[in-house]
Amino acid sequence: MPESVLKKLRDGEPTRRINRIGRDGRIFTERVVENEVPELIPTITRLSVASSEGLSNVYVCHPSVHHVHKGTSPGYFCGYRNIQMLVSYIRDTKAKGHERFEKAIPGILQIQDLIEEAWDRDPFCVGRQETGGIRNTRKWIGTPEV
Repeated sequence: MPESVLKKLRDGEPTRRINRIGRDGRIFTERVVENEVPELIPTITRLSVASSEGLSNVYVCHPSVHHVHKGTSPGYFCGYRNIQMLVSYIRDTKAKGHERFEKAIPGILQIQDLIEEAWDRDPFCVGRQETGGIRNTRKWIGTPEV
């Protein structure tokens, strides 16, 4: 992987903090990650219901799922974005294993480490055999890695 891409992935997505006023009138600080869109699923649901003329069914995922898009990251890394969205569900619903993701949704390099760790525990792992390993690469991953 080119050093410039690796550096960008190490740095992660830009984050900022915003002060907001909660429903109870208190001020709270919210962490905003540039390539994550929380509350997108509830918004899509509301818009679908509001414009339901001729609409027979709408299927959406759990409302806690954050939409994670490419953002400023170079490369595609689509499978990793899918894992990040899955982790947002695990984290926000406190599903089994959520403790591992309490701080933030892991970046691509962290996900590569998690996948490699899982492969280390499975001596018959086909994923590692097929890819030769994914750490610090732009190799695509698939459903088995998720």
